[in-house]
Amino acid sequence: MPLTLTVDLNDDHAHALDASPVPFETDGSFDVEIVNHGAGSHVHVHTDEALSRVASPESGNYYVPPESRERISVAVGEPGPRPVEGSLQIAAGYGAERLDIPVRIVERETPNSVDVDESLGEVTIDEQDESGPALWTFVPAAVAVVGLAFAVLAVLLVGEVVGVVVAALAIACGVAAWYALR
Repeated sequence: MPLTLTVDLNDDHAHALDASPVPFETDGSFDVEIVNHGAGSHVHVHTDEALSRVASPESGNYYVPPESRERISVAVGEPGPRPVEGSLQIAAGYGAERLDIPVRIVERETPNSVDVDESLGEVTIDEQDESGPALWTFVPAAVAVVGLAFAVLAVLLVGEVVGVVVAALAIACGVAAWYALR
């Protein structure tokens, strides 16, 4: 999104002009937003000779209706020698009020650069969430409970000896899972 230079029109008195930020600096195309605080007015926007080498408003003459905003695009051409300094000239009331706004077009920063520091080579390990135990902490208990359920079924269906063996295996598997997941 282009930068915006705001120009207040008819703020203090008829055809009064005031701009912000002044001076204006950009590295590319920008918008001039004229904010009319009073009656409708004709506004003329153009660049001085130095600025006209790299920048040009989309049109020169504008009508800004009462109590409204008008956005004017100023195109900045392809990269060339930078910085370029000049002024954007705005006139209202058929030249009765004039405003020269210092404009500086600077070199565009290279978007393809990446800042790299020492932290790029560091390995990070996520810490356990402090809100509660992770799901994997319940696996040993689940193995033991399922094993004990099979042991009870073995006692009821097969016999006590098989049930005791299955229960011992279930407890051993639960303990092994607990150690493995620690």
